[in-house]
Amino acid sequence: MRVSTAVLVGLFLTAVGSAQLLHDQKAQTFTRADSLRGMLTPLRTCYDLTYYHLDVRIDPSTKTVAGSNTVVFNVVTDFDRMQLDLFENMKIERIVLDDGRTVPFTREFGAVFLELPEKLKKDALRSVTLYYSGSPIVAKRPPWDGGFIWTEDKEGNPWVAVACQGTGASLWWPTKDHQADEPDSMLISITVPPGLQNISNGRLRETTTLPDGWIRYDWFVSYPINNYNVTVNVGKFAHFNDVYVSGSDTLTLNYYVMP
Repeated sequence: MRVSTAVLVGLFLTAVGSAQLLHDQKAQTFTRADSLRGMLTPLRTCYDLTYYHLDVRIDPSTKTVAGSNTVVFNVVTDFDRMQLDLFENMKIERIVLDDGRTVPFTREFGAVFLELPEKLKKDALRSVTLYYSGSPIVAKRPPWDGGFIWTEDKEGNPWVAVACQGTGASLWWPTKDHQADEPDSMLISITVPPGLQNISNGRLRETTTLPDGWIRYDWFVSYPINNYNVTVNVGKFAHFNDVYVSGSDTLTLNYYVMP
């Protein structure tokens, strides 16, 4: 009797395990869109990122992002076609090569294929600037679901952030959306409405009030950075600072918190 019970339990567990395996296999079905974002094709390995300048305006009233990203790269092998990435719900207005020529492009899902006017030569340092705009997808359950978070603080002021580690940074800015390549440094320029601030990665270089009253915050990242770590925090913050001292070394510390 004990042997029979053990056999039945074993068969039951085997059946459950097989069902779970089949479920997992179905859940892991990959699409063409997955391949375009996940694979290191020659259209991605032909260049090596060195620098980004992300320069965008964030408008909490319309829940939109608009601006540009300049992509600086070393040419690894001669090419006249390359891939960058931006979610298909975001509009690309134009792409410009560093010599001023407009670059034609096609799109498939989140992939953007640049058709360059000539072959870029190996070891050259070149750049393209993508101008774009749109309403990024909204995170339903951040940080587990990727997207923008448009909310308010307790005083009713706009409070904006983004979660994109799992979903991909290309949900809100044009980038080479693959973890195998990172820029060596980056300038993050975020323009926000009067009365609000933006806190991003790196060190604050400059704050500029523009003719229309909006304020641009320039944050410089002096080290390699994953694109999904690039972030914004738009709202009203109180700022205080301190200095950490360790022997002869010092490090300035900046804190931004709700007032």
